[in-house]
Amino acid sequence: MLGRRKLLGATGMAGLGMVVSGCRQAPEPDGTRTPTSGESSPGGPSSGRPGSSAFRMPAEGAAHEVTWMAYGATPGVWGEDSVSAYGRDLRNSRIVARQDLVRLAATIARFEPVVLLVNSAADEAEARRFLADCKAGRSIKDQVGELDRAGRIYAGGEKLPPVGEVELVRMPLNDLWARDTAPVFVRDTGGRLHAVDLNFNGWGQWPPRTGLPGWRKDPEKTRNGIRDQPITRDRGVAAGIAVQADVQVVRTWLTMEGGGLEVNGSGLAVATESCILNPNRNPGRTKAQVEVELRRVFGVERMLWMPGRPAIELTDWHVDFLARFVAPGKLLFAGSDDPEDGPDRRALRAGVEALNNLPDAERRTLLGGADQLSMHEVQPPDPDQVFAAYQARNRALPITERGADAFAETVATGYVGYYEANGCVVLGQFGDLDADQAAYDLISELYPERLVVQITTDGLANAGGTIHCATQQQPA
Repeated sequence: MLGRRKLLGATGMAGLGMVVSGCRQAPEPDGTRTPTSGESSPGGPSSGRPGSSAFRMPAEGAAHEVTWMAYGATPGVWGEDSVSAYGRDLRNSRIVARQDLVRLAATIARFEPVVLLVNSAADEAEARRFLADCKAGRSIKDQVGELDRAGRIYAGGEKLPPVGEVELVRMPLNDLWARDTAPVFVRDTGGRLHAVDLNFNGWGQWPPRTGLPGWRKDPEKTRNGIRDQPITRDRGVAAGIAVQADVQVVRTWLTMEGGGLEVNGSGLAVATESCILNPNRNPGRTKAQVEVELRRVFGVERMLWMPGRPAIELTDWHVDFLARFVAPGKLLFAGSDDPEDGPDRRALRAGVEALNNLPDAERRTLLGGADQLSMHEVQPPDPDQVFAAYQARNRALPITERGADAFAETVATGYVGYYEANGCVVLGQFGDLDADQAAYDLISELYPERLVVQITTDGLANAGGTIHCATQQQPA
């Protein structure tokens, strides 16, 4: 399965100022953001000595203050394309995706607070209705039970705590992928929290605002049917969240997305070149220059690079669908029988081997004290079983009119796209019971101190996204 966001809305949207309920007004989406900290020049090298690290991004498994999510999937992005079957799928699955978002928020809220950004009063009222439905268990998908194709919440027989706080906050939105539009939180050398604004440009579809010359949109994306979508409101989400969190914004010339970088919290990171080293984000920048800035902004001392696959889907092959750090010394990656995925996996194995051959002190520092970086593989579900399950459990609101083969080209059935919250892992389930159970068992083994909770994400997956894509953590 290709499994990423592929064909989205084609219409533009007028720019809107940021209005945040319950706090001071945030800056305009494309305006100057203050206060800022640690800024590097837009077209030049990072501030400080080459290779210096001003900030450090904690691993996702570190304690969270709150999880940020966005109740997006607005009609201007989802469902206005009635020409293609996929466009009609988006229209039909928009409400299912919003139900998924609320189900995800409610699940996370059993373990930590959640802030769900809402676009309007009408969206807020709808989200509250869905949240009430979740708490009451009115849908089979919101009932806790055995793993089955009906999509019940599965926790391996463990009792779940009650749903806690889900705060709804007004903020203009286009889409729901908070991993990419929200800021990435980091700490400075004094331990103070900051928010990195990564200059969201619609996954390379709009010119970056960082001053780097030579930008070009990849024409192959257009030939592959990947359309521009409205992002004016989403470009202001990072600044708006920074205002809500009351933290300074870190400015950088990097244009990328949170889903494009995975860190272990000890100086090691993994990413794809097709995403970050792409002229549709960072034109004219060399790998060495990018690594210097990743070190400054995120504390990355060593990169594991995969080539990736540009232009075949919207994100240019985000790493959070491919590989995740379970712990500083453990790396989980997605299994695949697709020969097109071979270069990524070979590059990843070569990078891990090189890392494991570093001098002892350097290696153990990068691995948080572990002696070796171990690799663990999770296999994907069978696409035909996923298609059958999605059709069966969404009869009241069908989410696809395509056949199984076309559906499999875009649906995101990635177990790697889970989310770590305080004391738990929220994992997707897709309807292939053997694969769902195997993934549950593996993640439970890799996270023995956390409760694994498996939920359905049919609408999100049908649009090419995962649980991870819809969340962004703020460290405690």
